[in-house]
Amino acid sequence: MREERFIIKVVEMHYKQGMSQQEIGKRLNVSRTTISRILAQARREGYVQIKINYPEDATVSLENQLEEKYGLKEAVIASVQNKDELADEIAFYASDYLLRTLKNHMTIALTRGVTLQNMVEYLGNDVRLKFLKTDDVNVVPLMAATNISVSKDKGYRMAYSNYLIEEVARIFHANSYQMLAPQYVSGTEAKQYFMQEDSIKEVFDLAKNADIAVAGIGTLNHNSALINAELIPMEEFERLQKMGGTGEILSHVVDKEGNLIKDRFEDHLISLDLDDFKKIPLRVGVAYGIEKKDCILGVLRGEYINVLITDEEVAQYLVDIKE
Repeated sequence: MREERFIIKVVEMHYKQGMSQQEIGKRLNVSRTTISRILAQARREGYVQIKINYPEDATVSLENQLEEKYGLKEAVIASVQNKDELADEIAFYASDYLLRTLKNHMTIALTRGVTLQNMVEYLGNDVRLKFLKTDDVNVVPLMAATNISVSKDKGYRMAYSNYLIEEVARIFHANSYQMLAPQYVSGTEAKQYFMQEDSIKEVFDLAKNADIAVAGIGTLNHNSALINAELIPMEEFERLQKMGGTGEILSHVVDKEGNLIKDRFEDHLISLDLDDFKKIPLRVGVAYGIEKKDCILGVLRGEYINVLITDEEVAQYLVDIKE
């Protein structure tokens, strides 16, 4: 009973009065280690039961299930009442993740696309930038440049240009590097020529050694970025579909099981190899919309990413599907 009294006293002081372990130890003339041990004992023996009252739209439980099922470091799920707000919500969470993981002497590697463009817009408006001081941060692309037709909307062209790299570098007062080569070249010889150029090799080496990568995940339907950006001829696109391609990451096409589609398309593509990509410690995939569910699934099964930012409907599908 005497020991119980002491346990309850410590529990009351910590959980009801909000005192820290250090403060309780000082008040009761015992070490902080003793207080930590007593609190652990209280939870173990049922003196304390922790109940979390989730808000109605909380998705933490679903995030935990995703993390456990796919071995993710973190899952971030956007939940909205109005689907028109989903793109903004995803962009906010992606920019928030990048900001809270940012450190000095860090190299950030990025793909391109509309989703990342939205992320960069949110990044530039974040109030935390006022207090942000960074040193020796690098921003690099994960693939070469895409030359979008002048017939396309200006905003769409900007999303696939070098602008995103430059803008993130400007926001973080960082160093920016560009890969001055076309993303899709005429063939093997042209690819080898560019890959042997010192300026290209330097940027690829930086990308390989990045601390964090943020990548969009694309579909392989007729609304694909590969088609809309006019990256590849339609006949190549249709061949990749017939070979089982369901999605792309860094423009590498994968199937629903996460296997790279081994096709001559790879001989034309100037983009970081997926094996090298998987060596980057933090690999954030940003994608949403139920139409992307199978491409996101393939990317997860291939273990190409270890952080996923997506929406609630897609997350539920990924949790429910049988492996």
